Amino acid sequence: MTCPERHIMPSRWVRSALLLGELLLVAGFVLAAGAAHAETVLRLGETATVMAHPDELDATLRAEIAAPNPAEAQRRVNATMADAMETAKKAASVTFITIGTGGYFVGRSGPTPQDRAEHWQASQSLQLTSFDGVALLKLVGDLQQKGLAVTQLDWRLSDNAVRAARTAATKLAIAALRGRADEAAALLDLRFGSFKEVRLDSTRPAPPFAPRVMMMAGAAASLPTPPPTAEAAEVSISATADADVQLRPK
Repeated sequence: MTCPERHIMPSRWVRSALLLGELLLVAGFVLAAGAAHAETVLRLGETATVMAHPDELDATLRAEIAAPNPAEAQRRVNATMADAMETAKKAASVTFITIGTGGYFVGRSGPTPQDRAEHWQASQSLQLTSFDGVALLKLVGDLQQKGLAVTQLDWRLSDNAVRAARTAATKLAIAALRGRADEAAALLDLRFGSFKEVRLDSTRPAPPFAPRVMMMAGAAASLPTPPPTAEAAEVSISATADADVQLRPK
């Protein structure tokens, strides 16, 4: 009985088959790498701006006294400030007002060619902040009646208001960024893939210009003085979004 004949594949065929398999595997890797490199990367940037209404009023007043000697100048400015603080605290007991005092200064101011006598000046500032603009302006008017001069009066955005406006501007910037990415993808016959990297930045509003007010003369301080007027103007808050965007084939 003879054994059935077996067909033995030549060794060179085996080597050829293995080589073909390796080539196909390499080709697969190349195609996969080509597909990965087919992505298009765009670098885009958008800036959005929102308008915000200032919600906090700041006022700085100064008591300034001139006298023949430093002791008298200090005594009088101390009395003026004590009276001003009492008035401010009464107002703060009715509505929320933040009260603070600034630097204290005493210095010689004479003599001059026109006045050979020696003079001394003493001064101290009073700082007030409130969300209640009407009440604060009334208090400022009362303090002017007591001889204090307004050196700064302006509206500004509180920290919470800045934070809210910045968030709103950032949302608008990101939405505009995504819109531009979709537009670019359509023009290039591609589709939006993902944001590779996003960079956010925002700017605080510049402080408004605050004009300086000259100190009233002693005689003028006793004249009736109406409360000052301060109208809040809207300020702009901007946010910028920059991103690297991946666009992929459809």
